[in-house]
Amino acid sequence: MSSDTPKMPDSPDSPDGGAPTVRLDDMPDPLDYDEDGPDLPNTGCGCGCGAPSALECTGGQGHAPRETAEPGAEGTAFSHMTEDGSVTMVDVGAKVPTQRTAIVRAVVEVNDNTLDLLKRRALPKGDVLTTAKIAGIMAAKRTADLIPMCHPLAISYADVRFVVQDAPPSIELEAEVRTTGQTGVEMEAMVAAQVAALTIYDMCKAVQKDIVLRDCRLVFKSGGKSGTFRAG
Repeated sequence: MSSDTPKMPDSPDSPDGGAPTVRLDDMPDPLDYDEDGPDLPNTGCGCGCGAPSALECTGGQGHAPRETAEPGAEGTAFSHMTEDGSVTMVDVGAKVPTQRTAIVRAVVEVNDNTLDLLKRRALPKGDVLTTAKIAGIMAAKRTADLIPMCHPLAISYADVRFVVQDAPPSIELEAEVRTTGQTGVEMEAMVAAQVAALTIYDMCKAVQKDIVLRDCRLVFKSGGKSGTFRAG
């Protein structure tokens, strides 16, 4: 992932000190990964296995040994339900903390007019993508307040990234959350992606009512006994 940041008001491209120059066409594409994986922020997967990125993490050096469960053992049961059918928060106290990462993607479909206004930061509510990014990060940190059986987690990293597509007009977004702990951050990444998408909807609904939010799904996770998952 490129470390380029939007130009600030005192940039040479903004001689009048006005709004920052918008260069969405030059934005890196975090969704178009080559076979070497993305150039994610914070070089490496963070676990010490030597992988160049989270998507390349192999669960090697730096990870606790993967836990296994015999077929039919308690570990294979539906963990959020007791024997009498009542729901329960899973006790993760005995689990070994590991580095955990989850990445979720979603798409927001808009029309050409809305996309043009978004690119020019001319929508009535202002800068859509910056607002959506902040909303997604805030949402990731509040996931346990929204999803009943989620554990409150000490999140070490959260980000929401965007790619603006002209054809078809849409905003592709990617939420990534990391922690070192005893349970994963899939739900945190899911909530971050969906709240970011909803924020885009809220920022644009004054000019378009038929915006579509679609294809929100987990595309990568690592850490814990289930190991590494990549969506096909």
